[in-house]
Amino acid sequence: MRAEEVFREANESVAAKAGELKFAHPLPFLCECRDRHCFARISLTLEEYEQVRSDPRRYLTIPGHETGAA
Repeated sequence: MRAEEVFREANESVAAKAGELKFAHPLPFLCECRDRHCFARISLTLEEYEQVRSDPRRYLTIPGHETGAA
């Protein structure tokens, strides 16, 4: 499994639990870049996260990690 897929699964778990709890504050999501050593966090509300996830081809990344090096 590629790094970005692992981080996406972790973020999906965070989003699912936040949805269950109706959590409205920003949450820490992991950068979903290809770098296995990147553990950068991105603070987003659940709504913001769902906007990113609305296109399954998009990964959540910090600026500069869009193409990411493996």
